[in-house]
Amino acid sequence: MRPHILLVLLITLTNSSIPPNFKKCFRKDPNFKNCILEAVQSGIPQLTKPFKSLDLPNLEPFEVPLLTVRDKGGAVALNQNFKNCVFYGLTTMKIQDFDLDFGKKTLFVDSVVPKMVFKCHYQLEGKVLVLPIKGDGNSTIKFTNFRLKFRSFYDEIVRNSKTYYTTASTEMQSDVEHSHFQFDNLFNGNKELGDNVNLVLNDNWRQVVDELHPEYNEIVRQILTGMIEKVWTKVSLEEMFD
Repeated sequence: MRPHILLVLLITLTNSSIPPNFKKCFRKDPNFKNCILEAVQSGIPQLTKPFKSLDLPNLEPFEVPLLTVRDKGGAVALNQNFKNCVFYGLTTMKIQDFDLDFGKKTLFVDSVVPKMVFKCHYQLEGKVLVLPIKGDGNSTIKFTNFRLKFRSFYDEIVRNSKTYYTTASTEMQSDVEHSHFQFDNLFNGNKELGDNVNLVLNDNWRQVVDELHPEYNEIVRQILTGMIEKVWTKVSLEEMFD
């Protein structure tokens, strides 16, 4: 659920002196938009190792130590704790649109991850639709055609005669074509109850996703914003694009 750090990282890696094997793009080039789009798309499959110089972790798989979502009421009212989470599939991302506007100081990306798998140790308690749910165990959530639109607005700062972006605000929209849920060890290992809850989740996946979407969308937006800020503060626009 964090695809767009890949994109900003790729902009940095493509144009700075950090890696040796990404396509270089220049902001004064009239074909800059096409160049960057091609560079990002071709570079995504290569993001399979940490980049310590940018303080960024391995992105395939992408690891998140802890996620917490509290019960907000509604048809899906759950206290959710996930730990030791691993995301697979981010480097299969396909770019639909990409626009970095230096005049407006904005970045917009529209992308799709065809298959994404999210594995965690979970703790859940609450209700889904009318069913109570409680469990502690391993979980697997699969997303088909996870689409994410991310827009960043920037301010410029100058340090040592070089220009850096700092994030002013970000916006994000996301959706998914299909989801599949599997929570093991629900109700302390009661297979019949657990199978029934997993069946209800998957039969009603769209409603479940829609109910949980605002909280998860905000979590992802905050994580992306923080990670993108690490990139922009370490590499100047001159290093990236001149």
